[in-house]
Amino acid sequence: MLKTVKHDAKADFLLEKGMEILWSKGYNGTSVNDIVKAADVPKGSFYFYFESKEDFAVKAINKYFDTHLVTAREMLGDKSVTPKQRLIDFYEFRVDVLKNNLNCQMGCMACNLASEMAEHNENIRTAILVKEETMLSIIADVIKEAQELGEVKINMEAYVIATFIEDAGKGSMISMKEKQSAEPIDNFMAMVKNIL
Repeated sequence: MLKTVKHDAKADFLLEKGMEILWSKGYNGTSVNDIVKAADVPKGSFYFYFESKEDFAVKAINKYFDTHLVTAREMLGDKSVTPKQRLIDFYEFRVDVLKNNLNCQMGCMACNLASEMAEHNENIRTAILVKEETMLSIIADVIKEAQELGEVKINMEAYVIATFIEDAGKGSMISMKEKQSAEPIDNFMAMVKNIL
């Protein structure tokens, strides 16, 4: 099928509307009917833009990460700020979004979907993993830069440190949602500052 600008804009609109539902209700809790109702389009339109609900979820994951990667690259790539401070600013930004924009309830869409679907759907698992690897590489490069300048003293491979921090962040978001409290992500942020 030949894709046009109008086609891409409509698919993007469906993704925007459907992502909100996917994020809050999960993959199994979201139906195609939910998505088309939120977008106010006929159900048949959905299948004009997406092969299936799984295809929609994979494209939603890509869109979600692409948006977050822009922010990560901007914040972590700002050479006017020291690498250690860039890392702290980046994680403080994330925590602030969780607390003030998402009210400690939604967490990360990709983490939510990974928890729900990683063992059941290889395409969704792989889509998340590929994007997470990109994010980890960006973070690890800044940690390595900070190590080379002596700002980060831990004598471990930068990628291992980045992976630990990101994994700890995922765990803190689960606890945050369970407790409906900022305490776990505040603890996470305190540990990040301590590690760095």
